[in-house]
Amino acid sequence: MSDNISACRALAEHAVDAVVATEVIFSNDIDVLAIEQATRPLREILNTHQIKTGDFEYVLHTLMFDLAQQLPSATVPRLDRSDNEDSMTMRRLVALIDIATEFSDNGTTDSSLVFTLLEEAMDMVSVAVACEVFGHIERRASVLRRNMSATGGKGIVMLKMCNSLLRRIPHSTMSEFAGRVQLFVANSFTLSERSGVNLRGDISTAVVAVPKDIDDNEEGEDAEKQQLYRAFWSLQEYFANPQSAFTPTADDKSGTGFITAATLTLDEFRKTTTSRSAPIQLDPTGDEPLRHLTSRSLLQMQFGDAQFKCQILLQLLIFIKYALALSGDRLTELRATATNKLVVSGIEISEADQSTLRDLRRRASSQLVSAANDRGLFSRTTQFVLFHENNWSRWKANSCRPFEGAAMPELVEEMQAAAEAFLAVRDAHFPPSGTFMGGSDQQLSAEMLDELGATLQRIDLVAAMQKLDIYCRGDSDYELLTQSEQTCADVSQWRALRSAVMDDMFRHVDPASKSLAQLRDEVLPLSSDSYDVSMMEVDS
Repeated sequence: MSDNISACRALAEHAVDAVVATEVIFSNDIDVLAIEQATRPLREILNTHQIKTGDFEYVLHTLMFDLAQQLPSATVPRLDRSDNEDSMTMRRLVALIDIATEFSDNGTTDSSLVFTLLEEAMDMVSVAVACEVFGHIERRASVLRRNMSATGGKGIVMLKMCNSLLRRIPHSTMSEFAGRVQLFVANSFTLSERSGVNLRGDISTAVVAVPKDIDDNEEGEDAEKQQLYRAFWSLQEYFANPQSAFTPTADDKSGTGFITAATLTLDEFRKTTTSRSAPIQLDPTGDEPLRHLTSRSLLQMQFGDAQFKCQILLQLLIFIKYALALSGDRLTELRATATNKLVVSGIEISEADQSTLRDLRRRASSQLVSAANDRGLFSRTTQFVLFHENNWSRWKANSCRPFEGAAMPELVEEMQAAAEAFLAVRDAHFPPSGTFMGGSDQQLSAEMLDELGATLQRIDLVAAMQKLDIYCRGDSDYELLTQSEQTCADVSQWRALRSAVMDDMFRHVDPASKSLAQLRDEVLPLSSDSYDVSMMEVDS
């Protein structure tokens, strides 16, 4: 038996060298034919039962162990075509990954073999070397993710490998690598996968920046600085535990500590914002990490740092979004349809405080544009993400229902209602899309939007769109968009709706639903001579 294992080891090493020689490891897609050609001797001894599958997997484990042990820890060998020994070892290691991927994918070995080998290798090499290896894993993601489940098989091994890797990555200096690992995990499963969702709405206060330089005996200007210092860092406690932000305590009997702290912070940010600062960079590099250093002597320096301010403003906007979504009318609407009551516990916020929060949100949004100094790019990105956060909240409140499933009757009814509303105002007309989507310098104002189609056909587009359930102005976050952005959103929605109706998209959702022709007959009088099908054509 040992002779068979030794012979298989020699064949495995030869296969690894053959794969390296073909240079398929440098391609973005795995070359199955090249790997099959290189591993033909291995497949022959497996097919003829000269070696058991378990023994073959053992050989691959020992080979991966030896290659990972040869990689240096002090330097980072690159996956390139250089002749040095460390780079050659790296090429052999990723070649073995490709071989294991192919054997796992075609069913020759256990489907989790490749991730088991990767887990062992990642535990043996330094984090910097693991980062280099992980780049190859990302290139092979489409093959590695085939038939992956979060509840068994290779999905469990992959999660174990990535979680172990995340615990080792220093987030202060390699935050980009940590983000890549998290994205790989997130993209490996369906959007409706519940295993990575905080279904109970638990909060964590384990890591909170706590101010240490507090002296209640100071007076005058020092007392004001002390108040600002205490208020600013208290925000982190509220962010970590939103329920405490509006709950009266012994030190804050009115329960307005958060609003006071946020107001003081925004006032100070406004004083320290300057247009001479360099634009912040959206691309994470990990070279300049934002750390929560709570020393009082650093506070003014931190307030002058645009990157630091943008982080705090972003936290503030996320918090206010969360608080408003779980209070007032929004909470009532969410509770009416929610099946997961744990995430809709609600926050008791008075009407006055809700109004104050909306004002703070407008101020924070405005200051984000000034602080980033990037012509609003960071702010627009933030608002885009927060704007769609409601869908995520509703999905969690509905117990994370799968997205893939049978058509829901209410969806069909909503789409048909949208089609009916469209047909009722079919004569609305717009100029070519280039007029307002970058094709020319002409800007479409809100006044022009109201007038579009109204001059000749007497149709008010805004009034027409408000009849639709899908109209986005129903979200109060819409007010954070600029007037030009609101206008473009209105027109884009109208064009999307028009395209959906013309293509009978609701028929694809439910073939039994009414056809466009049937809807047209029901909505439009049969004797209408003014109806012109050409008016429903989608503008190019």
